[in-house]
Amino acid sequence: MTLFRSRGAIAAAAFLLALVVVPGVAMAHERRDVGGGYQFVVGWLGEPAYEGIKNGLDLRVSKDGKPVLGVEKTLKLDITHVDSNTTKSFAIKAISANNDPGHYTTDVLPTVSGVYKFRFTGQVESTNIDQTFTSGPGTFGSIEPTTPVQFPQPLASVREVQGAAKGASDAAAAATAAAKAATDAAASARTLAIAGVALGAIGMALGGMSLRKR
Repeated sequence: MTLFRSRGAIAAAAFLLALVVVPGVAMAHERRDVGGGYQFVVGWLGEPAYEGIKNGLDLRVSKDGKPVLGVEKTLKLDITHVDSNTTKSFAIKAISANNDPGHYTTDVLPTVSGVYKFRFTGQVESTNIDQTFTSGPGTFGSIEPTTPVQFPQPLASVREVQGAAKGASDAAAAATAAAKAATDAAASARTLAIAGVALGAIGMALGGMSLRKR
């Protein structure tokens, strides 16, 4: 019993130390009481967070200063990119129940910069949860463009690549349409030429018949 108590005390101490010492949690995360005595600490796993770079949810759940286990089984996460109003559901997973209890994440690669929302629904133990965390000043960082930190040569952004791909696709579609129109025009010209030759042949035959009758 003493051994289990010692392990529990160590785990709780490590959890509180992580909340205080880890720079990302201390500087760019939002703490919130979500009801039932539970507290969420929410942000990005990697801060600052950039578009086009793999990242993930960084969630810590505690009650009375102690980490809460099993949240990944009962809690649902929806991530929304606010500017485009695009939402997708992601599965929450525990980082390590033994070495880092109460710490959860999910894999996500944000492709566009801007403001993001994390919405949690479901339950933590017996407490119903419906909480939305929005990136911004005083909470956690929004997704930033990579251009300011690129060196020595700037790379094309995801939007620029998408725009170039769309432009190439549109040009290819236009070329295909033009080729089809030219093919159709050539086919029509051939049809008219054949009709002209046929009419000429008929005219010559009729003329020959008229001469013979004379």
